[in-house]
Amino acid sequence: MSSSDSTANDHTNLYGYNPTKSVCIIFVILYIVSTLLHGWQATRSRAWWLLPTVVLAGLAEVVGWVARTKSAYDPTLRMAYIVQTSILVLAPTPFVAALFIGFGRIASRLGDEYSRLNPRLYSRIFLTCDILSLVIQGGGGGMAATATNDPDKSRLGSNIILGGLVIQIISMTFFCYFMGEFAWRRAADRPFRKRDNIAHSHRDMDRPMKMLIIGICISTVLIYIRSVYRIIEFANGFDGPIAHTQVLFNVFDGMMVTLAMYTLNFMNPGTLLKATADSDTYALADRSRVSFSRRTSPTVDTYMVQSHQKV
Repeated sequence: MSSSDSTANDHTNLYGYNPTKSVCIIFVILYIVSTLLHGWQATRSRAWWLLPTVVLAGLAEVVGWVARTKSAYDPTLRMAYIVQTSILVLAPTPFVAALFIGFGRIASRLGDEYSRLNPRLYSRIFLTCDILSLVIQGGGGGMAATATNDPDKSRLGSNIILGGLVIQIISMTFFCYFMGEFAWRRAADRPFRKRDNIAHSHRDMDRPMKMLIIGICISTVLIYIRSVYRIIEFANGFDGPIAHTQVLFNVFDGMMVTLAMYTLNFMNPGTLLKATADSDTYALADRSRVSFSRRTSPTVDTYMVQSHQKV
């Protein structure tokens, strides 16, 4: 449904169209189910880092779509418009943080010698960019949402949001490059650095690790597509034809984020990382587990004895 459908000439309508009630309600339900499932999965796997990332993103989506549902009953309500505009532009940002953290942990498990960066730097560098993007988008969203009667202020707010989105997509582009490079180097067994004495030998990935990588890759692509759409939308302005076309928002924002959320439900980082941690396959790749492994893992004990005999 676009601005030409029914309310294009209604200047009191803050959207340029009437949000479809059924679509809004469906998204609210989908986000509630996914968020509750993510909360249960995070608790069950004790992956607490998923709570302030994926779960927080899901809660924000619920709030944003509830406000949008309220607008479906009356698109002239200013507060509902402000809430959905500000929240929905920010909501996926914590989700992106989960992708950064998740890949850093994958690199640790599979061997950081294949990574251009130290796995811990993925969280530090890209989370910094993510937070910066969040702050900028938040400031711009608040300004734009409250300036419905001031075109100049609305345009300024839109440009600020655009700047935050550009930062986010640039950081995601570099992230995709590093992730792709890591996958290629490990598949070809071409490490950046020599393996040290506790490094794992090159081994085939087990099913949980493959699923985890696939899940993060799919979610990254979906959020990337959403970010490209949002950049085009805000570059076009709040009064542009893209912002006034409901189907584009539903598909490229609502649907993309929903699919990303459910992708990580089915290929949950907490559950899959726990599954790989319970296996000996990556026992020597995760440096944080080495001291514990030396006390409990016969695989490590054998490795240490063999190394001593060679010397």
